Amino acid sequence: MNQPISSHFNPFRVLLAYACCIAFSLVASAQAAEADLSGSARGLTLDVYSRLSPLEINRIHSWEVVVSDAEGPVTDAEIIITGGMPEHNHGMPTQPQITAELAPGRYLLEGVRFHMPGLWRMEARITRDGRPITLTIDFEL
Repeated sequence: MNQPISSHFNPFRVLLAYACCIAFSLVASAQAAEADLSGSARGLTLDVYSRLSPLEINRIHSWEVVVSDAEGPVTDAEIIITGGMPEHNHGMPTQPQITAELAPGRYLLEGVRFHMPGLWRMEARITRDGRPITLTIDFEL
């Protein structure tokens, strides 16, 4: 006789539930992790979480850029990221672009690549409500 489905032990369902719990905890811990780079100006804070850790030379990767102010996440902002090496007077070998807002105030920046070690300067021009604010972050690679 056939038994009701609910009385069967289904190892696939147990494994799937376990995998979902692990994935959720990894995502939650990544979001709670300390930012790789941070900057602030005129009430705005920018936190950068690299999807490549540690950063490597000559490898294209993506960043998650989180923009917030005293009231919380800054949504629907226009963000332009530029960068270069001030000591060498040249820019980046790529032109990274914000391609999506993943969550309120959390943006995906794709096409980041550094081609040599040294001091790098990244500038984020954030425009909201028609008012631009530029944040600068210097870091050594």
